[in-house]
Amino acid sequence: MTDRPLTNRQWPAKLVAAIVPGIMFSFGCMAVVGLLCHTTGETRTASSQFLMWLAVLVWLGVMGSCFLFRSGLRAWIVLGGAATFVWALFEILAKVMTA
Repeated sequence: MTDRPLTNRQWPAKLVAAIVPGIMFSFGCMAVVGLLCHTTGETRTASSQFLMWLAVLVWLGVMGSCFLFRSGLRAWIVLGGAATFVWALFEILAKVMTA
């Protein structure tokens, strides 16, 4: 494997990857944590406020680190895979916890 330097030549693809699957990943993290904590949809509770800020912090972390990927395609694959994994985990946990 050759060591290639990090470049920002594909920054639009990396940024869009952070926006589209990145927000799906952060919402998925919020859904999984909310499901595990048995949070209701009431917006005035502390747990709901925590989950809303958690989604923002995760998304900002994704937005800040999206430029560390070697290419835009790799950013799309990794972030899309992470979003798919988190939402699949949410579906599995939702079925297990309601059964």
